[in-house]
Amino acid sequence: MRDPLLSSQEIFEAQYRRVFEAAGCRTQVELADFLEVRQSSISDSKRRKSIPSDWLVRLMVKKRVSPEWVLFGKGAQHLIPADADQAKPHVVRVTEVRPPQECSAQELVNELVRRALQGPNLAAIQEEIADSWGPEKKPSDGE
Repeated sequence: MRDPLLSSQEIFEAQYRRVFEAAGCRTQVELADFLEVRQSSISDSKRRKSIPSDWLVRLMVKKRVSPEWVLFGKGAQHLIPADADQAKPHVVRVTEVRPPQECSAQELVNELVRRALQGPNLAAIQEEIADSWGPEKKPSDGE
């Protein structure tokens, strides 16, 4: 899969750029924090011109990034779950429910992401929303 027209330095630089892109980092310090390694590990990788396999695993686990994409620039950047139905787009039905006043915007975004990654279990989600309102905040069934 290696492009014969590229030098090993150019191949490594492309891989290194894809690691930064996938991790969403701009500096070596940010990347080291994201990968949970010492900054010297980033320097070692550059010196060796090699992306360590544990970085690929961390990118895959944390961001669902395809190791093949990082190494070769081929295929989809992100992996999809094996049980995902590729023929149909993921559809989420939304019921208008206003969160309690105590909910910050960041907490709301975190909860939406958690639910999106969890997959649809509408009954459990509706029950969880109703419980989060508490007895004094639950909307009536007629609303």
